Amino acid sequence: MEIVYNEQIQEIRQYFQDFSEEDITTLYQKAYREITRRIDQLSSFEDIDQDVIYDDERLVHEIQDSIRNLTLSYIQFERDHQQYGHRYQNIFEFVEQENISDVFFEQSVTEGHPFHPMTKTKLGFSIDDVIKFSPEFRLTVNVIPLLCNKDFIDEINIYQSPALETFRKKVDTYCKEYGIKFENYALLFIHEWQLKHFLLPQFETCFEQQFMIPLHDLAVESSPLLSFRTLEAQELNCIVKTAVNAQATSAVRNVSPASIRNGIILSDVVERIYRSNGYDNSYIQKDLAGSYLNINQSHANKCSFMLRSLIPEQKASHQLVCGSLITDSFVTRKPILIECIETIMQTQDMSFDSATQLFLTEYTHNLLEATYRLLLEEGISLEAHMQNSTVVIKDGMPISIYIRDFGGVRLYERNIDIDDSTGLITDSFEDLLSVFSHAVLYNHLFQLIQVLATYGYDSTKGYQIIRNMIADHHVNSAPDINILEQPTFKIKSLLKMRIFAEGYDYQYTNINNPLYMEAK
Repeated sequence: MEIVYNEQIQEIRQYFQDFSEEDITTLYQKAYREITRRIDQLSSFEDIDQDVIYDDERLVHEIQDSIRNLTLSYIQFERDHQQYGHRYQNIFEFVEQENISDVFFEQSVTEGHPFHPMTKTKLGFSIDDVIKFSPEFRLTVNVIPLLCNKDFIDEINIYQSPALETFRKKVDTYCKEYGIKFENYALLFIHEWQLKHFLLPQFETCFEQQFMIPLHDLAVESSPLLSFRTLEAQELNCIVKTAVNAQATSAVRNVSPASIRNGIILSDVVERIYRSNGYDNSYIQKDLAGSYLNINQSHANKCSFMLRSLIPEQKASHQLVCGSLITDSFVTRKPILIECIETIMQTQDMSFDSATQLFLTEYTHNLLEATYRLLLEEGISLEAHMQNSTVVIKDGMPISIYIRDFGGVRLYERNIDIDDSTGLITDSFEDLLSVFSHAVLYNHLFQLIQVLATYGYDSTKGYQIIRNMIADHHVNSAPDINILEQPTFKIKSLLKMRIFAEGYDYQYTNINNPLYMEAK
């Protein structure tokens, strides 16, 4: 694919006047190399002729969009490094001394998904939109309270909290001031981009007749998280997952009624299992409530939201979305994972190898307890990849893990009252194992080992840690299929899913299993 960037370079420079055209060109070329490297890797894994990719106008558009937006991320990284790189020892000191919250780690994942070529694709977003709404630029985004005729809204699991009650009183006071009968309405929380670009043009008559009333004066200032349409709203003391009708990575980011219902039910079920059965370091970031517009079924998932709990703060610790661990710190230009290891080396007077073994042992223990033990004992397979998991770090050490987002979970013949229109229930243990092998092994633990190996760590030691802990879980719960005895396992075919399939029709590729042990 040829680099055609002159026009984009000029447009990008309008937003980054402190960077020369030469600097921006260099970073654009870096983004191009990174995205094409991913395409080369996945097309080889998935046995795809690259002509199929580059002859597909739709895919090329997605790839070019990803390159442009990754360039913007690289520019922001360099800007942060110039400002802070000489002032602090590591990223943790930066967060503490600058007195900013751990939301920062959600906003620090410069390259996004670790191996998806469309990692930064946001179709429908201008450069201005990308900078305004993407987490790495750390700007405030407004969540707009939208009054909707209460007959138009279905509420799922009414959730009450002091913060939400205070906000409702604020809305009530505002409505009385402007002669609006609040009792006739229900509230939706809408991303400001979605209101402007989808709801206002789509439901023009409803707005004109005041069946829908946006309360711009009461906009909730929020911080975009790793998934940009999911925002931390301090005023509401929770996270708001909003619908944004734009394709990010490989999917349009809507919030379906089924996903709201299932997230609320399943997050409660799994958290109860954790607390009742001694999963000491495993926690769920619970989905709490949600609502959607019921007057047009095809648009219900675009006029919707879900509330999610915050992770409780712990003294002298940090909450890191796990994807940030393999991201370079703009302070040291080293992965944040390596900064964790170096902190352990300093606080516990250890060698790099010993500190790495200690970190990886504890991390693997916590993650496999939260996922593999649950899979074996309860038949629930969580999609705990690095974007859906948060690790609590204290003095460089992982002390607990939180899992969120139940869209990709698989349940093995469970008697749970969920909406199975999204295909969560299976009668195949292999389906459970496929979610685990792709999300937890390949897209999580193996990514950590890969980063550590670039700093001299013997990856075979890391695989042995995982192997031993999986074997320990087999002592109490023998699996139908032993992943340690499988020479290959399945991972999602991310490119094939873009080329050949839509929705939930997942494509898989078999890769060599580094945990494989031949039966003796």
